[in-house]
Amino acid sequence: MLGKVFVLFFFGGIATAMFGGLDSWRLFPKNDVPGMINIFHGDHQDAMRLDRGSLADEIKDYDRKQNTDGARDIEMVNQYYNMATDFYEYGWGQSFHFAHTKKDEGHDESIARHEHRLAEELGLKEGMNAIDLGCGVGGPAREIARYSKAHVKGITLNAYQIARANEHTKKQGMEGKVEFVMGDFTKLHEIGIKDGTLDAAYAIEATCHSPTFEEVYGEIARVLKKGGRFATYEWITASDYDKTNETHNNILKEIEYGNGLPPLRGPQDVEKAAAAVGFKVIKSIDLAQDKEGTRPWYHRMDMSWYEYRLTHATCWIMEFLGLAPEGTLSIHSMLLRAADGLVAGGKTNTFTPMHLFVMEKL
Repeated sequence: MLGKVFVLFFFGGIATAMFGGLDSWRLFPKNDVPGMINIFHGDHQDAMRLDRGSLADEIKDYDRKQNTDGARDIEMVNQYYNMATDFYEYGWGQSFHFAHTKKDEGHDESIARHEHRLAEELGLKEGMNAIDLGCGVGGPAREIARYSKAHVKGITLNAYQIARANEHTKKQGMEGKVEFVMGDFTKLHEIGIKDGTLDAAYAIEATCHSPTFEEVYGEIARVLKKGGRFATYEWITASDYDKTNETHNNILKEIEYGNGLPPLRGPQDVEKAAAAVGFKVIKSIDLAQDKEGTRPWYHRMDMSWYEYRLTHATCWIMEFLGLAPEGTLSIHSMLLRAADGLVAGGKTNTFTPMHLFVMEKL
């Protein structure tokens, strides 16, 4: 075992010397952001409920579901986040979303501003209660609670993400200001949220996982007070998408496969679902179309060949040495497909992860 660790550290030392300035690769943790050495070795791995016994079996079953008509169920989404959460934290931090990014902004600044925009659209303030649908490990909920002084409850169906969210919240002294519960955001009654009890709701790149928009929007409308607002950044097709274009459709399939999604939908589907459940859309704007003084939303993923392959090689070495579980390399391959699809979707303007919709309950 010591020999294996030595080999990894030797490789890490060489890679750090050669590529240590890259934001896209990091062997060791830095400023509370995990390194490659931490992936699948956190304190809460027992919270990963692997129904098939191993990550290798999970990725095989996930692949089957993605390639079988009608098999992309809610369990598949849970599988996806069992596999992807550590990689997301490694590459993106505690907020798992893209951001409208100005050219003079860093990653963290743009992420925070993207979250603050939702708080402002919702008019959040002290004394209000909001829900974060699909909260991940709680980065946006904590930031929005700090910014607005509102109380935020986050919901995710993934037990591992709940454990990570609670850990981060405790470290940051945010207990009592945010809370996290495990559940299905299309069934909020199962976690005890009653009709007309919440002031506001938001989702950041999350409702795309719902089988239909009507299911999740309907639950949000049920729990909001009359006149309450729901703000969401949606993953949907962008203005240049052509459903008859085979290249465009293949791009969407790569995005779906690499991100645990059902078939992607368009802005017309959002509008139709909102109206069907009793919402009035008061704002609809694709922030990805704002190109003046900004960087493309996908710029952090538009990396060079060696940047991609360095992390992939690290996964291979760790799995080969038995320092990462079997399946780690396959999971990273899945995420590389996601990145390729997302970058292609951005460059062709066939996909956007930041179409902002603000709705009001009638």
